[in-house]
Amino acid sequence: MDVIVSRSRIPGAASTYHYRALVPLAEVALQRRPRCVVIQAHIGNGRVPSTRIADVVAPAAWYERELATPLGLAARLNLVARRIEALIIRTVFPEMTARLTPLTLALESDPGEASCRVAVADLNAAFDRVAPEIDTLMAADLGLYQGCDLRAA
Repeated sequence: MDVIVSRSRIPGAASTYHYRALVPLAEVALQRRPRCVVIQAHIGNGRVPSTRIADVVAPAAWYERELATPLGLAARLNLVARRIEALIIRTVFPEMTARLTPLTLALESDPGEASCRVAVADLNAAFDRVAPEIDTLMAADLGLYQGCDLRAA
């Protein structure tokens, strides 16, 4: 599956960036698409309808909303999704070294805006597979390897 990874400069803030990893809707399992939050991801000069990693990796129980809150699933899903997102972003943009993706990141240099598509392992309903290993999860476990960002837009 492909993921769109981007680095966007925050206007008015010197060398402060926002990093995102979004999954194009075309990569999301058909039964999950109607429940996804749609976000327009910028890639090159175009936009691609996409969604958050949390919507893609969520277990089936997440879509049964009455079960999600009592089971504490929301907090765990957020942690797993943010960790996966950080691993993907760090593979493409090594200056982002945080364990979990921060809201913004101030950099000493000004690398500029960029976006690219990278191929990762299928993340549809991956929560049950990934969550138990979240503390030791590595980029290679997601099918990411050095140089995977060579298709930058």
